Amino acid sequence: MYGIYEGGKIIAQFVVPLAVRSNHPVFASDTLSLSRRISRRTAQRWEIETRLEPLSHTAQELFVHMVTKGYSNTFTIIMPQNYGADQARTSSSTPTTTGTAALNTSFVTLTTSSNTGLIPKGTFIKFSNHTKIYLTTTDVLNSTIGTTMSFYPPLRTAVPAGTSFTFKHDVQMTCLYDLDTLSGMSFTNGILQDMGQVRILEAV
Repeated sequence: MYGIYEGGKIIAQFVVPLAVRSNHPVFASDTLSLSRRISRRTAQRWEIETRLEPLSHTAQELFVHMVTKGYSNTFTIIMPQNYGADQARTSSSTPTTTGTAALNTSFVTLTTSSNTGLIPKGTFIKFSNHTKIYLTTTDVLNSTIGTTMSFYPPLRTAVPAGTSFTFKHDVQMTCLYDLDTLSGMSFTNGILQDMGQVRILEAV
């Protein structure tokens, strides 16, 4: 179950339509010979556009949350996992890293036998020592000596040896509401609070 997480529970679930986008600024221009020149920045954040479940008897929790968070205070969501990756995953371990993964690297080495089963590519993960969300780009089946896990984007913070990471329905992303999201309440059919489309940005 994915949605806005507060007080140890989800106070509003995400419902379809839902889109998760990677915002990685790219500048492109064409020369007179029509050769394309591309410059890519290192910054990256995840952005979610979704609807929230209509609420009635528990609508006050979401209302207070949206008013108090506004556009400047961060909050937490449970990150939606790709359905295909979620169905393919067989690992229920608590994997940890071995050795230090340096800033701007795109892989970590896993401690031998810390992972049993499959962590498929396309899985969102979060390391325990910082809040950035990463996306795995290779399958990881079990972990033996030298097993690596690759991900996108490159590390924004170095990862020390022995660091664990979340990768199931427990990946929490720190977010902000975009400026076009209603900071209040909107009702349909008299008693159902329906916020319509909301846009949520990863806080980086």
